[in-house]
Amino acid sequence: MKEYYLIEMKDLTTDELAVAVSLQGIVNRDNPDIYLTRENGMEMHWVDWYKQYGYEPVASSIDEMLGKFAGRLKGYILYDEDVPDTINVAASLAGLKDAVICAPSIEEKLRSLGLECLVDLQGKFKGRVEPYQWLIDEYLSEFDLKIMANYDQKDKPRVQPDMDYLIAHRGFCLGLTVNQADYPEEAALWDKVQTAAPNHAIMLGWHTPRDSEATHVYFASRHNVSVFCGYATNTSFHQHIAASEEYKQDHCEHSECDPNGKYAAITLSDGDSWHSMVDVQKKFWLNPRRGEAPVGWEVAPIFAKAGPAILEYYFKTKTDNDYILCGPSGISYNYPSGIDDLDGYLKISHDAMRKCSLRSIWAINRIVRHVPGGGIEHTLKDEKVVYTRQQMEEFGGIKDQKGADIVDDDVIAKYMEAMPDALGFFQGWERIPGENPHWCDGRLWSPGSSLVRKDIDGAIREFEESAERQSGPVFVCAHVNCYDSDMDVILETIKRLEEKGFKVVRPDVFLRLAQDAYARGLVGK
Repeated sequence: MKEYYLIEMKDLTTDELAVAVSLQGIVNRDNPDIYLTRENGMEMHWVDWYKQYGYEPVASSIDEMLGKFAGRLKGYILYDEDVPDTINVAASLAGLKDAVICAPSIEEKLRSLGLECLVDLQGKFKGRVEPYQWLIDEYLSEFDLKIMANYDQKDKPRVQPDMDYLIAHRGFCLGLTVNQADYPEEAALWDKVQTAAPNHAIMLGWHTPRDSEATHVYFASRHNVSVFCGYATNTSFHQHIAASEEYKQDHCEHSECDPNGKYAAITLSDGDSWHSMVDVQKKFWLNPRRGEAPVGWEVAPIFAKAGPAILEYYFKTKTDNDYILCGPSGISYNYPSGIDDLDGYLKISHDAMRKCSLRSIWAINRIVRHVPGGGIEHTLKDEKVVYTRQQMEEFGGIKDQKGADIVDDDVIAKYMEAMPDALGFFQGWERIPGENPHWCDGRLWSPGSSLVRKDIDGAIREFEESAERQSGPVFVCAHVNCYDSDMDVILETIKRLEEKGFKVVRPDVFLRLAQDAYARGLVGK
């Protein structure tokens, strides 16, 4: 048995948590030694899972861990409680200098352990931009920028759940918008950093309230930076637990299409985000009704490195009705029309997918930019539309009527060429209005027809509208909105679709049916 140390977060103050997360990052660089648990989190699920890999937890405390591992530290970074963004600067410097993040209330304790202050950030800065401008001017050249993060700090400085991974990999973090239209000074700093980063560097964290998800992802895509929605605890620990065998799942080899059939495939959204990977697909995976009907599940193939045994969990516990796909839009969450080095991105994605027994991808593809006043312009098939942030969050409004994704024929061709063993592809988070299936050399690129949600009537209506536009056998696919549904909603939607004459199948079966329909001249000619 390999022992490791378990610290309960509920026993820590906010200031002690900053020390614990940064200590965890330093200590876990080479071995899985420290693991943090939340009172209502999923951390104990993985504690139990890891026992079969020979890992046994030992209860500990932050004081015990500081005493045991103080020799691994070179000191501490003191942040300014009155300037919340200095905690991000402290996190960057903690990884670089093998230090822990320190609030003034903790300084005396760290000094008693023989640690000294390496950088004091108190009283140096005002506002949001000054701390980051200083960090860039003084230290940017010392970072390899392979790992970055964006952590929005609000009224009080707080460590973020995946800061341990950032610190373990000596990553660089800011807390700035990429909104060039309204906050050009902030966006210019991110432009400088991401331009300096190597192609396919990793971006953790998430966007600020001053951007949208779409602009955050598109900006990174333009810089060839791989985006991951992070906020997963203990990733510095998870990265070390190796899978016990190769990732394997069965793939449908052939399925005969009914010329008059109506086929549907449903996939849970957002499973590729790091927090969903460690929260067991937002607990959908733990529902006892999972397996009653065919459902697709997205994963992040990067977890072959970031959490190998977590990724293995999904393959080992899936049912015959579960099918695992690659989340948007490959190795990471990026918009392919915006990626400068798309060929390189697709090669990395294909290699990762082959390693992880993944033969399909849900893509999301948006071309966006901020416009002055907070609007976000989307380039669509026939027009450009500016949405407010409120409109981007609404269902049934203008965004639902016009859409957010663009179906790009050049992108489709590149995916098909780069991934010859992929069964086919899906696109969209919500539906893409007016788009029908696209065919490329006999394989299907299937734009989203609906978004499964608690409004089951609305979702069914969208399936039917898409079916009415198609002749011959019908192929409609949909994401499940994981934030506005549960397993009962999914199963009730499937039941009602079948009552309407649809046959709901696994995503791989869906794609094989489409291949058969094309080969027999039923579609796409």
